[in-house]
Amino acid sequence: MTHLTAMPASHALDRITDWRIALRAENKSPGTIFIYADGATRYLTWCADGDHLPMSRAALNSWIAGLLDGGSSPGTARIRQLAVRRFAAWLTAGGEIAADPFPGVKAPRYEPPLVEPLTDAELRALLATCAVSDDHARLEATLNDRRDEAIIRLMFETAIRSGELVDLQLDDVDLIARLITIRRGKGGRGRVIPVGPVTTEALLVYLDQREQHPLAASPDLWLGNRGQRFGREGLSRALRRRAKRAGVQGFRPHRLRHTAAHRWLAAGGSESGLMAIAGWTRSDMLVRYTRARASERAATEARRLNLGDL
Repeated sequence: MTHLTAMPASHALDRITDWRIALRAENKSPGTIFIYADGATRYLTWCADGDHLPMSRAALNSWIAGLLDGGSSPGTARIRQLAVRRFAAWLTAGGEIAADPFPGVKAPRYEPPLVEPLTDAELRALLATCAVSDDHARLEATLNDRRDEAIIRLMFETAIRSGELVDLQLDDVDLIARLITIRRGKGGRGRVIPVGPVTTEALLVYLDQREQHPLAASPDLWLGNRGQRFGREGLSRALRRRAKRAGVQGFRPHRLRHTAAHRWLAAGGSESGLMAIAGWTRSDMLVRYTRARASERAATEARRLNLGDL
């Protein structure tokens, strides 16, 4: 067993690969494993370069302060600090250091940015970039147009995450029951989400066009250009191009998740229903995703309730 602060950074770096394997054995998602391993590796590399002993609060606090002073966002600093703390806890559990060196260490204060949902006009503008003028042209529309329309509709209706969306398989889609199964969401939790008739129709049109793709036999639901798989980078590029053509400013695919959450509550949907659809287990996530228009929804509800009418 190594003394609490004596483990050199070089030795700790050698343990990262085994930690990644342990995280995989815990069924952590590939994204979580990458974030944890990347954060811990960055810290340990900094320690090695500066001859710091990594298992000390002073070193960790100095690194985090340097990140913030260097322009990193509080969110980034918070995630990387968490990665280091999880790594240290794993070393402690395995008996490689005498005790966890970071109990009670406070995370950097972080206020999530206020993300405005897209307006209905902006959503229609996005969809218009996928549309064609008549039925004949619709039959000749590209696979990308049909795919992107189905994706946009699915995202702003169901609040599905980008990673969940690109991981969908053909077998996950039941258009007769109008249900989509997400096998593995954030935290490893799966769920089933319903889709409405308009989104179902968009998916049907896409699937019909998909049969002409060179990779039509692929189990992946979404297919990219030139025989390529459609992943998160492809999704981001495709939707950002649509947003640019539509004149939607400040677009990121994740805004569609915020938009779906706002539209659900604005239409009178319950908070518990939204949490189930979106895959949230904590109510603070619901508040985070919907606070940009909370006052607007409250005003609409107040007018409906009309409690001053005696």
